[in-house]
Amino acid sequence: MFFLIGLSILFAANHAYALDCKVVKQGQHFISTLPFYGFKQDLVLTTRIRFNESMARYLFPPTESKGRSCSLSWNQVWGATRCGYLTSTQMDLDRFVWRRPSSCLQYDSKGYVVNEYDDCPEKNLIELAASAYDNGLKPFEHPGVLLKEFTTKLQINTWYNFKLIFEDTKTTYQLLDESNQLLESQFINHHSCEQFNFGMIHGLYFGGECPAPQDVSVCYDSS
Repeated sequence: MFFLIGLSILFAANHAYALDCKVVKQGQHFISTLPFYGFKQDLVLTTRIRFNESMARYLFPPTESKGRSCSLSWNQVWGATRCGYLTSTQMDLDRFVWRRPSSCLQYDSKGYVVNEYDDCPEKNLIELAASAYDNGLKPFEHPGVLLKEFTTKLQINTWYNFKLIFEDTKTTYQLLDESNQLLESQFINHHSCEQFNFGMIHGLYFGGECPAPQDVSVCYDSS
């Protein structure tokens, strides 16, 4: 009897979430050559995500001339295109993006990463932002409009709920805790399109300019 109870508790603990962990290998941008996460047509899209330690601790080498700019670059964790299933990601796209806090890194005058502060209070935190392409306009060229940072910083190895609410001319980005309590919300305005709720789901992607300097991984709840 006690054995069965113990086994049930162990089973429940190990199956609280159906883990679907993704890894971008060192030197890569994508998890595979042709990653595919499916299509969407719902007005509300949700997922549960756990950021692993590697996402807060990746480090560009002191020989990388773009060390500073690549450390400040945002990386995609989850989102979806708008305005049709075959819409280009650089035309109409809503996604949550992340990076490690730059406060834990020291750069020289040429932009090389020269040091990592071991006692940095943000060493195990993740910065988060809402990022969108809108009718070909790029988020990094329109900060504060198509790129909006969350003030909430995420803890590693902690589950969070992410929600995208699609409207004709706006998408709302919601960050919620494990109990589904709202932590923070951002919104981005979009041009009008007939199939605003149709698109393709996107997942983990590292970089813009630079590929991952080490393996980075994140876990999604696929239950």
